[in-house]
Amino acid sequence: MKTKPTFLFKLGVLFSALSLAALAIASPPLGLWKGEIKIPGSSLAILVTLDRSEDGIWSGKIDIPAQGLRGFALANVEVGEFAVGFAMEGVPGEPSFRGVYEVEQNRISGDFTQGGQTLKFELKFADEAVAAEPVPKKGIPGEGVAGEWFGELAVGPSSLRLALHVEESDEGSLSGTMDSLDQGVNGLEMDDLLLEAGRFSYQISRIGGSFKGDLSEDGSELRGDWTQGGRSFPLTFLRLAEPVAQNRPQEPRGPFPYEEREVTFRNEAEGLEFAGTFLVPPGEGPFPTVLFLSGSGPQDRDESLMGHKPFAVIADALGRRGIASLRYDDRGVGGSQGKLMESEVGQFAGDALAGVRFLEQQEEVDLDALGLIGHSEGGLVGPMAATQDEQVDFLVLLAPPGVALDKLLLRQASDGLRLKGVDETLIQRIELDSAGDLELIKDRSLSRGELVARLRERSARIRAQYDEGVLEALGFTDAVFESSLKSVSTKWFRSLMNADPSDYLDRISQPTLALFGERDVQVAADVNAEALRASLRRAGNGRSLVKVQPRLNHLFQNCDTGSIEEYGRIEETFDPATLQLIGDWILRQRG
Repeated sequence: MKTKPTFLFKLGVLFSALSLAALAIASPPLGLWKGEIKIPGSSLAILVTLDRSEDGIWSGKIDIPAQGLRGFALANVEVGEFAVGFAMEGVPGEPSFRGVYEVEQNRISGDFTQGGQTLKFELKFADEAVAAEPVPKKGIPGEGVAGEWFGELAVGPSSLRLALHVEESDEGSLSGTMDSLDQGVNGLEMDDLLLEAGRFSYQISRIGGSFKGDLSEDGSELRGDWTQGGRSFPLTFLRLAEPVAQNRPQEPRGPFPYEEREVTFRNEAEGLEFAGTFLVPPGEGPFPTVLFLSGSGPQDRDESLMGHKPFAVIADALGRRGIASLRYDDRGVGGSQGKLMESEVGQFAGDALAGVRFLEQQEEVDLDALGLIGHSEGGLVGPMAATQDEQVDFLVLLAPPGVALDKLLLRQASDGLRLKGVDETLIQRIELDSAGDLELIKDRSLSRGELVARLRERSARIRAQYDEGVLEALGFTDAVFESSLKSVSTKWFRSLMNADPSDYLDRISQPTLALFGERDVQVAADVNAEALRASLRRAGNGRSLVKVQPRLNHLFQNCDTGSIEEYGRIEETFDPATLQLIGDWILRQRG
């Protein structure tokens, strides 16, 4: 018999509804309410906006940042002397909320119920307007399809913002790229672009998606369907006068008070050349200097992701305070040689030390204040390198793993599901199944082909025990599984899953600053910070500071929930207070 667990909110596609009732003498204020549904072991943040027309008709919208839900219109909004109610139509489980409006606290609290499950719910008046997003109401007229286009792909009540950049050659051939703004994926190459009899189509082979739609008579709209993974969704693109721009106020823009040099250095042991940017502050050196180490996966020198450039922002802030830096492209990225996915994580320490050798030859570098800044996986590579070279004088670790990476990955996946509102019983079952997969991945006696075959057989057996609707809602499709197989069977991933940070942290003698985000769901602050403290104690390292920064996510952005879906929607790239802390600490190491 197939198991059909119940859970409140489903991963990927939200299927939920709310009805809100408040016992109140006065009506709740119009505007934005911030709150949460309290899920066992976690909470699901929500934003509700209440409004009322001149003739007294109430309306509202709801956002659930963790699920990419924005501006979903509430139905049946009713406000009376004793109750407030609203709902999201078309959702199974008949979810509802009944609560009390507490006038003095400007708070609505009570019980949220869906599908027989009851959870606590609370909203507090935010006394601020919902930030308007630059979503056009209609497109501008034009001819053909060349130009800039914007659309929102609705998947259930969730949506993804998409931007098209289409060009037409003198011979009339079409080419272009697509950006998924909320996923931070830019420059997806469009294939087989065709405009024929007013019908436009293209494919994106890289992600297995395609679009077919009709161009409106005035050329302002492309109305059609997006197809991917065997499913189709309505999608309309609007023609824009200018490309969609995401506001990134911290991104460095010249003129700069410092010098940046394009440089190369070489990992002689492996015969690989790396390209990077050497930043030299103004004034007379030598300067305290840092080498940046990026997080998981192929990253450029700025660690660009979700429309942000964290390393560029940090390097700029440090450079203005008299701290030099080198940031470089990972293996196989930009101007650097090599194949990252076919390398073991330990080899990245060799790349880092090659960068240290380069810096040692620069007259602007203070050889008594030369350190490493590693983010996420870079927070593992940094200690690996530091245990091999005493020239590394200090470490700054941002969201570094403190526990074994296989355990970290299981916690990461479970926390992500909790944030989505998945039932705890189902989470525990998925975690148990995933642990079995990881044991296979860690088995170095298995060849890549043997591993793929074993994982495919195991997946078929396990997935047969789940209801198909649950699998689809959680995003466990055939296409997703096959894509995951390519990643988890790589040399890089298998070495990462066998890595234990304590093997290196237990031997760190250099002064170390380790910072975590309180709301990080990728490297959980509670277990990893404590594990890192324990390692530094075993190392007898009394020159360290381990600190959890409040309200910050994995990228050290101030956030609501910490979910990955928030990264691209947040304008801030890196918390200014944390930037100040890092700079202060590095400058003290020089003393």
